[in-house]
Amino acid sequence: MSLVKILDINVEFLKAAAKEDFIPGLDRDIEKKLDRLAESREFPCGRPDVAQLIRSIETAKYRFLQGQLTAQQLYREVTAQLARFKGTHHDFDHLNDPVLNAYFP
Repeated sequence: MSLVKILDINVEFLKAAAKEDFIPGLDRDIEKKLDRLAESREFPCGRPDVAQLIRSIETAKYRFLQGQLTAQQLYREVTAQLARFKGTHHDFDHLNDPVLNAYFP
């Protein structure tokens, strides 16, 4: 999964972010998507860890939309999150991770 796709703020994300309960409902929405993915994919790094990584990326993108982060800060924050995740899960490769590839189409 390229950083371009991970950082993409597409129409679906914009619609979700426009809702008042975006941040409070983020965990629920991520779990729903991961439930659908679990039927066809395995979670090589563990589902709770992947959910946390996705949550942190989606929150950073939301903060960017709110004007709390510049594009450069968003890029740095997401790359740092991916690097920390790689530090914990040494086999993780965001370019080839099946869950990230499915979550961020």
